[in-house]
Amino acid sequence: MDEFHVTNALVHHSVAEYSDPLLGNGMVLSETAANGRLLPQWAVLPPLWDLFPSPEDLIGRMKENGVKTVRLFPAQYKHSLKRYAAGELLDALAQCNIPAFIALDQLADWDALYELCAAYPAGRFVLCRPGYRCLRSLVPILDACDNLWVETSDLFMHDGFKDLCRYQGAGRFLFGSGVPDASLAASASQLLLSDISDEEKRMIGAENIRKLLSEVSF
Repeated sequence: MDEFHVTNALVHHSVAEYSDPLLGNGMVLSETAANGRLLPQWAVLPPLWDLFPSPEDLIGRMKENGVKTVRLFPAQYKHSLKRYAAGELLDALAQCNIPAFIALDQLADWDALYELCAAYPAGRFVLCRPGYRCLRSLVPILDACDNLWVETSDLFMHDGFKDLCRYQGAGRFLFGSGVPDASLAASASQLLLSDISDEEKRMIGAENIRKLLSEVSF
């Protein structure tokens, strides 16, 4: 982070992603407690019996621990994002302007991403790891859904940032590193060497995510 002048990073725990969200959420709190530059992100599931907290309880715990973003893993934990299953959770997050991050590989396809954003228009969704050559699928959803942002860790394409800023504007893109699965050098270089303005680089690099975090209202 110091080498590439990264001030803060949103981090979730691998245990929360691959094994047990509640255990991993506790671990990310304890492991980031001594480093204020690391901002913990929690993995969340729709409520089910006593296996996961109710949305009201979850948001209370988030407020208590200063957690302002969540991450969704519907493919990993085998649950639906449709209203019948996840509506109570996603509506509660939307009411507090809490951004919900979700990787493309956690969705069935691009249509599922559109359906998620369209079903919860008050929600704030951040697509992670959209992948190479995604423009023809991604851009129509950005045009149709103003509640979608994109994390850029593997958004690698020729003149990608230049074209996205020209046609979509810089306001809905959030710099992502992909660490530890990818190199921070690659993602940082792509942003810093792109043929876009310094202001657009600042927006993507920091200002857009800071704005989202500032608008969270517990």
